[in-house]
Amino acid sequence: MNARRRKVTIKDIAREAGVSQALVSFVMSNKNRGEKTYRVNENTANHILEVAEKLDYQPNLSARALKRGRTGTIGVIVSDISNPFFAEVARDMEDEVYRKGYTVLFGSTDEDPAKLRRIVRVFVDKGVDGLVIVPCQHSEDIINDVCNSGIPVVLMDRRVEGLDIPSVTLNNRKASYDMTMRLIGKGYHFIEMISYDMELTNIKDREQGMVDAMIESGLDGYYKIHRVSHHEHRQVVDNIVKEAGERGGEAFVFATNTLAVRGMSSMFRGGFHIPQDFGIACFDYNSAFDIYDTDLIYARQPIEMFAAKTMECVLGLVGPDYQEDIPMDTVLEAEIVE
Repeated sequence: MNARRRKVTIKDIAREAGVSQALVSFVMSNKNRGEKTYRVNENTANHILEVAEKLDYQPNLSARALKRGRTGTIGVIVSDISNPFFAEVARDMEDEVYRKGYTVLFGSTDEDPAKLRRIVRVFVDKGVDGLVIVPCQHSEDIINDVCNSGIPVVLMDRRVEGLDIPSVTLNNRKASYDMTMRLIGKGYHFIEMISYDMELTNIKDREQGMVDAMIESGLDGYYKIHRVSHHEHRQVVDNIVKEAGERGGEAFVFATNTLAVRGMSSMFRGGFHIPQDFGIACFDYNSAFDIYDTDLIYARQPIEMFAAKTMECVLGLVGPDYQEDIPMDTVLEAEIVE
């Protein structure tokens, strides 16, 4: 009995044709709609279609939605719309695409791949012209399926290793490195990081940036990284802060803004003072920090640039104005604020 044959993907076609996944996605999307591939070399488009036919490519999401034609809608799926960073980016995205005649549909995954899959299917059935996705853990297959349907996809905030898809991200490693160096420059040597136990590119880069700074400063062995569950971290963070105070910890780098808010709350309730007892570095400022009336170091992410660059990429992949020079990796820089 023959083994079941693996489904052909957009990535397979791109590799065989010697082009990017984004270009294949655009050509297949227009084929499903019965449209011409404007701004794509006709020979290149025909070559892609020939490769797809040779490999017996079959879209595996709702191709029928593509056949209804363009809807002027872009789906944006973030991890947590209540997170100030994503809320502000979403607001700017909506303004950005409205000026160009598009409407945005928003969804939030809460870092749950099952919820991501469900939202994707809803958006695909609604016939979105393109998708912006903040990947959660274990979402590679879901994103692959979207790409295989011919719907253009742009990743935001995080990359997915091994997928040739345009992304707009922060230089997280450098931002974390710079913040840690600022703490070291203030005289803090025993520095700890509270991070999430998730294999996400932004989290791994932030952890590595902190480690780089400590090792470069001759403080290898003076740092600790605590990885906590995204859904059950409240009591754990309380314990980490308490134990750090007992063992002489001097400063914390928080891998996310949410963890920073949680950590500072733990410090406040535990009777610790900032920066007298602990130095703090985190990503983005949160109005909740005003409650603690304290000094801290934070990496300010370029919100408007995130929205503009992400929408520039996705709109360049949809409609008749396809741009073959869409950058695959747009990396933005943070401003370190004290």
